[in-house]
Amino acid sequence: MRIVGSLMVLGAALALSACAGNPHQLSSHYLDRYAVPDPTPASFFECRGFGCAEKSHVALSRHEWQRVAAVFAPRAANAAAERQRIAQAVALMQRLVGAKTGTAVHQWTHQDMKILPNLGDTSQLDCVDEAVNTWTYLTMMQRAHLLHYHQVADLAYAGLPTDPNPRNTAVLRDKDGQYFAIDPSLVDSGVRPPVMPLATWLGSWPPKLSARDVQGSSS
Repeated sequence: MRIVGSLMVLGAALALSACAGNPHQLSSHYLDRYAVPDPTPASFFECRGFGCAEKSHVALSRHEWQRVAAVFAPRAANAAAERQRIAQAVALMQRLVGAKTGTAVHQWTHQDMKILPNLGDTSQLDCVDEAVNTWTYLTMMQRAHLLHYHQVADLAYAGLPTDPNPRNTAVLRDKDGQYFAIDPSLVDSGVRPPVMPLATWLGSWPPKLSARDVQGSSS
């Protein structure tokens, strides 16, 4: 994701400092700043408006959360299959949450994997919003014991000073110790986000979303 605007570049630079010496470039910088550490379906927050400029309190009904849990039934046969379920569940969460907060709309700021200024439109999400929100959704899934092959990791950061595309993403770690990026900022709201090896996400940008590298990107 390419971010336009000095404020976001400054925030990205701060995140970079938190990732120094970390081979997977994981950081809790934005989680410490914006995320609630113990979200529940009955009480959590959605970041929106770029850089979590605004936060909306959200509560899902029992029926809504049961729809999310149903995505994981029956249990996936392996980690790759579970990543497909996770992508589907994240897209469903975006639709459920967005219907309550006004973010279930076309993300018009997305263009050729760049994110343009939102001009004050708080229905639009940048990579910070998407990463924190996705971490929140994944954390609720993990706490509900819906994930059997993965654990939720800190966010990953890439860009600056050598990469002109500063970006952030939520991250999963499978039982074999492999890391995967799940990045809804690459697609429109409510579309299954691509899940790819973190090394691919950290590499050249935009990523080449091949069938070999991507899990669960189809809608």
